[in-house]
Amino acid sequence: MKQKRKQRFFHNSIPEKKDVLSLKGESAHYLTRVLRLKNGQDLVLFNNSGSEWEAQILKATKRQVDVKLLSKKSIQSESPLNISLLQSISRSQRMDFVMQKATELGVNKIIPMTSQNTVVRLNESNIENKMRHWQKIIISAAEQSGRVKLPEIIEPQVFSKQLLNDFKSPQSYFLDTTGEDSFSSKQISKTTLVVGPEGGFSNAEKETAIDSGYKIIKTGPRLLRTETAPIMAISILQYLYGDLAN
Repeated sequence: MKQKRKQRFFHNSIPEKKDVLSLKGESAHYLTRVLRLKNGQDLVLFNNSGSEWEAQILKATKRQVDVKLLSKKSIQSESPLNISLLQSISRSQRMDFVMQKATELGVNKIIPMTSQNTVVRLNESNIENKMRHWQKIIISAAEQSGRVKLPEIIEPQVFSKQLLNDFKSPQSYFLDTTGEDSFSSKQISKTTLVVGPEGGFSNAEKETAIDSGYKIIKTGPRLLRTETAPIMAISILQYLYGDLAN
């Protein structure tokens, strides 16, 4: 009989010198009401340290879950390629999809941004809610995919030369339907990827990227959606320089 996979759960604060960890509030609710875990069940806990813990539930109530930490081990699930993704904000489900898949594919940093043709506009009153929402999606994707570190998500930024310079890597790529550059033929360890909105980047934004030293990469013979383009490009980058290679 195939062994059922243990549930993985992210908890930011896991003490090194304690055998029992008490999870309360939203964490307890998620474990008991969403995952429906019960006394005696095994699970895996992880934080942003690069390690994970085998654990077992000692006592579970809707308000508190006591978990016994059994063993700790270092996990090599993070890519050797450090990827920063500057992603133009798209409509709710499309942006959620990018957050989820970028996490699964090993991106290290996600910077949502607005550009000239961005349809969705955020204001101060809803940025905080959006950030909480995206963080939950990232955590869930990391739990599912076996990652032991969460991508860092930066508060939404406005497209500018300063933004491109702030997150520029030795090899930085700007996706555009008119691109003529190619991905680097040399092995790289860090890269930045810039993806536009549904309406694409303006000519002025493209020129800004060129002036900032970004390579303009064509997304292929077919027009890709704003949520498809980053998944395609990240997969290629991970295959060429990361941990998806044969």
